[in-house]
Amino acid sequence: MFTVEDLHRALILASDMGASDLDLQTEYPMFLNLYGDHRVLTRDGRILDTESAENLHLECILPEEMRFIANHLFRGSAAQEEMNRTRGGLNVAYVVEEHHPIGHERRGKKHRFRVNMVQGQNSNSETNVQITIRPLPGMVKFPEEYGIPDAIREHFFHTRGMVLVTGPTGSGKTTLLASMLRDWMERGKHSIKLITAEDPIEIILQDVITNMIHEGRIPRSFIHHAEVPTNIRDFSLSIREAMRRHPGGALIGELRDKESIAAAIELVLTGHLVLSTTHTIGVGSTIDRLISGFPTEEKPMKKQDLVYSLRLVVSQLLIKSTDGKYTAIREYLPFSTSVRKKLLETSIEDLYPVIDDLLVQHGRPMIRDIEDRYRDGIISEETYRILEAEHALA
Repeated sequence: MFTVEDLHRALILASDMGASDLDLQTEYPMFLNLYGDHRVLTRDGRILDTESAENLHLECILPEEMRFIANHLFRGSAAQEEMNRTRGGLNVAYVVEEHHPIGHERRGKKHRFRVNMVQGQNSNSETNVQITIRPLPGMVKFPEEYGIPDAIREHFFHTRGMVLVTGPTGSGKTTLLASMLRDWMERGKHSIKLITAEDPIEIILQDVITNMIHEGRIPRSFIHHAEVPTNIRDFSLSIREAMRRHPGGALIGELRDKESIAAAIELVLTGHLVLSTTHTIGVGSTIDRLISGFPTEEKPMKKQDLVYSLRLVVSQLLIKSTDGKYTAIREYLPFSTSVRKKLLETSIEDLYPVIDDLLVQHGRPMIRDIEDRYRDGIISEETYRILEAEHALA
């Protein structure tokens, strides 16, 4: 029978090896995603390297075992019943603490994970469950350690406005945001009260302030995390509640619908800084996505509000590098007064080519990072040609 110890062993291994995901699915063995290569992981913590393995079927997770795992991750509650009720997935954070004898260097070490569960069906139309568990960094590094250029750091924080970090799932959006916030709280010369709404809470930046206090350093800023829906019902409500808490800024985990987008813009227009993410690639597609969710008659006004609000958009992708790992490529555009003026004068239908020109003149298009990585031998020619075709400027 699959045990909590089996789960913790697999999760600690995933965290230690730098895996992007650990995948569990009913009637499948566990899969470890190592830089895009999915490897079978046994219950006792071995990665299978051979093309065939005797008794591999014994590694498959049975339906009753998957129910146990799902309930355990969902804080002991009936996970599948909740998914049946909502007809949706479940998102939770999970922490594993290592238990070793006194004096062991890893005693008390904590590993944080983001968990997503979704139900589906097998070939016999029977319900199954797929769980994706993503390791999260215990504490993010400073921006320069991730290769985040100074141009992004210089335009990231404002007294008011909207800063967006965009990209597909698993592209490092949260890590980039958290790294910039750590830089702000530990090194920043300005003071800010920052509140968050996240689904789930991924990186505990309150620890930055706690560590500073323990080290005798006086913090000038602080952060309060809240989880959706555990602490507050939804993103749009959390944004509206933020106005009553007099924050300097708000971090919203994701702008995912027109309600949260409209609320975020309202928060900016009332004099606040909003940091958030979207699942879009590129500056142009981000602006288009944020506008497109509104009714046709509202789009011109929402486009105007959005352009007035934006201060910086950073779009990031993680791509396979020649060493078998990943490297980040980025596109960014600071929204200076002249950039906003140009976009306000541009119709919605003509935004894409104008944004491409603005990226070249005032920011950095994705293709420039792609060219640099290829020139430096970080990505292969095959990868370069694929990316060049996808991200070449018109």
